Amino acid sequence: APAAPSAAPPGDVLPFRAVERTLPNGLRVIVVPTGFPDLVSVQIPVQTGSRNEVEPGKSGFAHFFEHMMFRGTKAYPPDAYQAIVTRIGARQNAYTSDDLTNYHLTFAKEDLGKVLEIEADRFMNLDYRVEEFKTESRAVLGEYDKNASNPLLKFEEVQRDSAFRAHPYKHTTMGLLADIEDMPNQYEYSKLFYARWYRPEHAAVIVAGDVAPEKVLPLVEKRHADQLGPVRDTLSQLQMAYSRLAQGGGERLADARREL
Repeated sequence: APAAPSAAPPGDVLPFRAVERTLPNGLRVIVVPTGFPDLVSVQIPVQTGSRNEVEPGKSGFAHFFEHMMFRGTKAYPPDAYQAIVTRIGARQNAYTSDDLTNYHLTFAKEDLGKVLEIEADRFMNLDYRVEEFKTESRAVLGEYDKNASNPLLKFEEVQRDSAFRAHPYKHTTMGLLADIEDMPNQYEYSKLFYARWYRPEHAAVIVAGDVAPEKVLPLVEKRHADQLGPVRDTLSQLQMAYSRLAQGGGERLADARREL
């Protein structure tokens, strides 16, 4: 029988009662029993989006890491990871926005243990070589070139560049073209980006569906217990400062026309 959902407290955003716990290492775990039989969804939002790209020449890395997170680990190389996802019939994807990157899977409830295992592994042990890094960076450039055929992309780039003077919302999630073209040369920086942002204090594990919190919470804690706790470096502090920057007022005009 599906786990019976509890009604949310009055005024809550969700119709179901969510159970939340923060692990000692800073990872937030949220479990939402919905009562929908046999189905479970795992969402792992990471609080790194284009707004965190405050260093000159490094725009687009949050989106780039959405790609790199599918490059596998020593325990689960890409083919082995994908074979598991295919075998259990999971629906999987990810997306990047200004404020976060989210990884999500939907699958049958009996596969929850395996999904938590492989997801925890790649969030703690992502492993890739220079050659794989360069291959993926060229794929991102190809994605940019494909999207560039849409005139709305150019419009958004000009609009953001004009609307924001200092805040990192100034560039799009894809990043600036010059920075994307230089990504193949940024292998060492990519390791720093992963170590800096893919940390428990910047992430949450959300499990919703036919689940019981008293069973899910120990499973998540078991898989993420070895993940290191919060580290506050100077860039994290710098990013927070940028996020609070006030934008100057007044009307600003820009020309979004492009040469064909």
